[in-house]
Amino acid sequence: MAKIFTVTANSAVDFFIEVDELPDRQTVLAKNSTEYLCGKGINVAKALAVLKIPCTCLGFVGRQSLGSFLTIESPLLHTDFTVVEGKTRTNITLYDVANNSETHIRTAGFVVTDSACQDLLDKLAGLVHGDDIVIFSGSLPPGAPEDFHAALIRQCHRHSALAFLDSSGNSLLAGLKARPWLIKPNLQELEEITGQTLHDTKAIAAAARTIVNQGITWVFVSCGAQGVVVVGENIALSARVTNIPEHVLSHIGCGDAMLAGLSAAFNAGLGLQEAIRSGIAGGTANLYTREPGKFATDLLPAMHRNCEIHEI
Repeated sequence: MAKIFTVTANSAVDFFIEVDELPDRQTVLAKNSTEYLCGKGINVAKALAVLKIPCTCLGFVGRQSLGSFLTIESPLLHTDFTVVEGKTRTNITLYDVANNSETHIRTAGFVVTDSACQDLLDKLAGLVHGDDIVIFSGSLPPGAPEDFHAALIRQCHRHSALAFLDSSGNSLLAGLKARPWLIKPNLQELEEITGQTLHDTKAIAAAARTIVNQGITWVFVSCGAQGVVVVGENIALSARVTNIPEHVLSHIGCGDAMLAGLSAAFNAGLGLQEAIRSGIAGGTANLYTREPGKFATDLLPAMHRNCEIHEI
């Protein structure tokens, strides 16, 4: 079986702090706090490990943070990071229990050099082979050129590997020019790409079709609670899971878990509908965990059964 790689150019440490309430200008004692080693591609890799699928995790990590990131290594999750000077960025979430609200604090992290970008390009070239899947997820760090994901995708083409792209903004726009095999924008990102306001699944499918016509094989548009719209050359489908449990814990990482399910199914040679079920089941199961990508597998059978797929 071909291998799966994830590439996280902008890794992160997610720090989740829960407090009873956030009063003004007072010292607050946290109920609990948890640190997660993240970045969208790392979340995908963790979800693949949950699915018992081996994966190699590539990308940039700050030298000061490397020791922490090496702890995610496992028999199913191999790491081969490109180390850069500095510290990996920290994303802090303060959860106010009384008001059911979140405050997000973002810190700056490392800056990558042209040399570091070339090192990652060279490393990818030495690892991937025909039919491997390489998932490029998340934003680009300071110092990386806007077309860095595009350069990485072209490296995949040279070695006949399949490139998946899940990014946003200029990185996504530049990446499209390199024609990845699959992209996974959310609805807002699709609207930004096409310059349209998309009110229903038919409009979403039509907008995604314009991207397929540019040479992208699959467009999977994540639409939150409305599920996903999937468009290929001769097909357009909508899919969602019904009868999901209440008490959602977090929406962070659901798109990453969906990419894990999709890549696992495609890598196993399964058909489109099974890939959709696998992807949307993983993404939905991720709603019930605080740590992105670390969902409970016992939820997956019901998610598969309750996935409804319709032609558009």
